[in-house]
Amino acid sequence: MKRIFDFLKSRDARMSCPFCGHEQWHGWDERVALDTVSESETVDRSTEAFPLTCANCGFIRLQSAHVLDDPREGGDSHLPETGS
Repeated sequence: MKRIFDFLKSRDARMSCPFCGHEQWHGWDERVALDTVSESETVDRSTEAFPLTCANCGFIRLQSAHVLDDPREGGDSHLPETGS
């Protein structure tokens, strides 16, 4: 999981939970599909995210799998390693 946080820090992403301020997260080992856009008939089945749950308060943040699989990096995947 350290590899993912290093990548996010390189993008100036805040690591702390916006609700409680803690920085311990769980859940990088699973992708979820976001099938629809709220209040729209648009369906984009290619939209996937990694749900990340704050270990302290349970807040769930979603990180775009597309950004973590950044095509600008010449095919070098930035996918998270499973486990912590």
